[in-house]
Amino acid sequence: MAIDNFVLSLCLILLFGRVLGEAFKRLQLPAVVGEILAGILIGPSLLGWIAPHETLSVMAELGVILLLFSIGCETSIKHLYQAGNSAIGVALLGIALPAGVIGLVCLFYLELPGFTALYLGCALTATSIGVSVRVMAQAKRSQSREGHIILGAAVIDDIAGVILLSLLFNFANSGDISLLSSGLLILKIGAFLFLAPPLARLLLYLFRAVRPREKETGYEAIVTMILICLFAWLAHALHAPALLGGFVVGLALSRQFVSPLNRYLQNPFSFTHEMEVESKPLVDIFAPIFFVYVGISLDLSQIDLGWTGIFTLLMLSLLAIATKALAGLNVPGSLRSKAIVGSAMIPRGEVGLVFAEMGLQMEIISPKLFTELVVIIAITTLAGPLLLKWALAKDGK
Repeated sequence: MAIDNFVLSLCLILLFGRVLGEAFKRLQLPAVVGEILAGILIGPSLLGWIAPHETLSVMAELGVILLLFSIGCETSIKHLYQAGNSAIGVALLGIALPAGVIGLVCLFYLELPGFTALYLGCALTATSIGVSVRVMAQAKRSQSREGHIILGAAVIDDIAGVILLSLLFNFANSGDISLLSSGLLILKIGAFLFLAPPLARLLLYLFRAVRPREKETGYEAIVTMILICLFAWLAHALHAPALLGGFVVGLALSRQFVSPLNRYLQNPFSFTHEMEVESKPLVDIFAPIFFVYVGISLDLSQIDLGWTGIFTLLMLSLLAIATKALAGLNVPGSLRSKAIVGSAMIPRGEVGLVFAEMGLQMEIISPKLFTELVVIIAITTLAGPLLLKWALAKDGK
C-alpha cells in the first residue's frame, strides 16, 4: 500500500471509528457496534473509500493484541483459575453446538460437500475475545465472576479454533490427520500459557533494573511494546493466536499476579503501573482499528438478495447466534448469569475471519460462500454486544 493511501485510510478509520463509537456510547449502546458500522460505511459495502488490504489487516491484528494486553492487566490469575471448570464447560458446548448444528444444516439443507459443510461449522466455533471483553470492561464487569468465565471460555475457544484450523488445513493438503502433530500443538500452546507470564514477569525486573536514572518520557511505553511484540511473536511461532502474547504480558503486569517468585522478589508495582498508564494511549488508538476493519472486510454487494439467499443467510446467522447463546446454560447460577455469558459468547471475530480467508485460498469455499461467512461473522459481532448490553442491564436491575 502506497504511503498516501495508507495515511488517508488510517485517518478515515480513526475518524469514523471515533465519531460513530462515541455516538453509540451516548445512545447507551456498545461502542464496538458503532466502530463496526463505521467500517461498513467507509468500506466496499457503501462509500467504497477503503478496501481490505494486508497492511490494514496487520494493524487490526496489532489492535486486538493491545486490547488483550489491557484486559490481561486487569485480570486476576487466581480468579481466572477459579472460573476454570465453568469456562471449560461453556467453551466445549460453544464449540460442539455450532460445529454440529451448522455443519449438518450445510450438509443436508444446503447440500454442500461434506468437508465444506464441516469447515463452515468449525469456522463459526471461535468467540471473538476482543468484542465481548471490551463490552464487559465498559460496563465495569470484566472482573466479575461472569467476566472471568467469559474470558477463560473465549481463550479456550480461540485455542480450539486454531487447533481445528490446523487439523482441517492438514487434511485439505494431505487427506489425513496426524494425531501426533495435533497433540504436540496442544502441548505447545498449554506450555506457553503456563510459562509465559512468569517469564514476562522476570523480564520486567530486568527492564526495571536497567531503567535510566533520569526521568525519560516514553521508557515504560517502549518496554511494554517490546514485551508485547516479543510474546506475540513467540505465540505465533508456536502456532497459537498472536493475541495470546499480549494477554500473557498483561497478566505479568497485573497487580494481582500470583507466582512462587513473589516471596523472593519485591513487587514492582510502581513500575508496572507506569507501564499501564504510558501504554493506555496506544490501546485507545489501535484497538478500534480492529473493529472498524471487521466492517471494512465486508462487501455486501456479493450477497444474493433473492428470497432464498436472504432466508439462508438469516437462518445461518440465527443458528450461529442461538448455538453460542446456549453455551451459557453450562454456567452455574441464575438465568441472568447464563444470559450474560451466553450473550458474550456470540460474537465471532479474528479466528473466524482467518478460517474464511484460508478456506477461500485453499478453494474449500467459493467466493460467494466466503462473503456469506464473513457477513454471518459480522452479524454475530453486531448482535452479541447488543444482547450482552441488554443482559447486563437486566442484571443491574
